Amino acid sequence: MRLNTEVALAAGISAGALIAYELSNGSSWFRLWLKDQLHPMVRIGTVSELYIHPIKSCRAHMVNKALCTDFGLAHDELRDRHFLIINATTKKFLTARQLPKMVLVESEIKNNKLTLMLHEADSGRSIISINLDDVITKAKIIPTLVWENKTNGYDCGDEIGEWLQKSVGSEEPLRLIYFVPGVSTSRTVIPEQNRQFNKVPQRTDKAAYADLAPYMAISQASLDNLNSKFQGRQFSMRNFRPNIVVSGCPEFDEDLWDEIRIGSHVRFTCFKPCERCVFTTIDPRTGVRGADIEPLKTLRQYRLAPGALRETYKQSPLFGVEMGVDEAGVIKVGDPVFARYKSSPF
Repeated sequence: MRLNTEVALAAGISAGALIAYELSNGSSWFRLWLKDQLHPMVRIGTVSELYIHPIKSCRAHMVNKALCTDFGLAHDELRDRHFLIINATTKKFLTARQLPKMVLVESEIKNNKLTLMLHEADSGRSIISINLDDVITKAKIIPTLVWENKTNGYDCGDEIGEWLQKSVGSEEPLRLIYFVPGVSTSRTVIPEQNRQFNKVPQRTDKAAYADLAPYMAISQASLDNLNSKFQGRQFSMRNFRPNIVVSGCPEFDEDLWDEIRIGSHVRFTCFKPCERCVFTTIDPRTGVRGADIEPLKTLRQYRLAPGALRETYKQSPLFGVEMGVDEAGVIKVGDPVFARYKSSPF
């Protein structure tokens, strides 16, 4: 009898320790199950658009389905923001904020061959291709900084650098670098704990050359709300460069998302609002920055951070939500989207 009691006691202690561990582990199956029981997700809408931006600041691919990886969306040979344009002299990264015509550069990858294209009304079509196997074989690594984080990339060579410099109208020499998992990088995404009104998830995500997170989502209703403030003019989702667009939910519903699930199992944690800059004023069809500073000017009238968050975001309006993936998998246009809500926005 005493032996049975001791066995039962040991089993109880072990079970208690296991439960304590599972509760402390934010990604554990038990914690997820418990959250789903106590605060179930509700259906909020449908995936209506998916975008992959192979080269940071250049033209996006709209796809019907994509694999959600730790580093962002992937489709066939396309990977989100795995190429970066840098100043060849200073090694500083560049975006369309400095060179607006970058948004016109199209890319294609087939059989590990990268092709870049530029279409302009006055100069026709320009095209260049390189073999990415050769890029890896040459193994010329260039170090750079993306914001404050050190990272490296494989140099894609002189020819493509010269093509980019001419195509986007840069006065400085350019290089294109290529991120491959395993290359030395310190680009981990760790949410700042003082950014939000709600408890900020303690997590670490990976990033290639994306700004602040491997994923960004926007509701279609949020863009519709913005466009309703203009007559005879409509802005595109391409102005805001999301990865995932959700239709069917209310405008700015994403301000309240704590977690979302797409389809049966692909899960994301939403950890900060997306702050907006002058990039939004570049017309994705022409590569010209709007002299009227729209839609940024209008967004500043009603989408600046509230309360104490204003000190963090200042004059950068909030539009969209940054996310990291918790459970990977394939998502498709038409998939249902479910959300677990926070008690208040941001």
